[in-house]
Amino acid sequence: MDAVDREIVRLLHADGRMSQERVAREVRLSRPAVHERIKRLEERGVIRGYRALVDWGALGQPLTAFIWVRTEGACGSSAEAIMGLRCEGVTVEECHRVTGEWCLLLKVRAASPLALQEVLEEIRDIPEVGGTMTTLALSTLYEDNMVRG
Repeated sequence: MDAVDREIVRLLHADGRMSQERVAREVRLSRPAVHERIKRLEERGVIRGYRALVDWGALGQPLTAFIWVRTEGACGSSAEAIMGLRCEGVTVEECHRVTGEWCLLLKVRAASPLALQEVLEEIRDIPEVGGTMTTLALSTLYEDNMVRG
């Protein structure tokens, strides 16, 4: 992956709807050359997809919570069970395997404290789950996953 590929990734990460023509102008290549580079980046899994950034409050899920999960045994099956949960008013946005005392860290969006309580109860009902600890975000000071350099 060269500097031009990195710039293409940065541009598309900032605006996934940017036309290939505009990307070509930005990186000073022809549109067909940019098309081929994007195709290769997609085939290699560097670009895994395109999606919209959403306003969770506007979607009716204004609460952000981080849930630490301790599991008994392997955490893989617990993670699969958690990702399979379907609770009204809750979205599990991220699930990470972590080191230390806890096994998993979830980033959850919820419509209300009651919806969060319900998903916590569902998580605790998973047989391999040994415990949870939850932290609510009071506000988000910085949220940017833009590709740098």
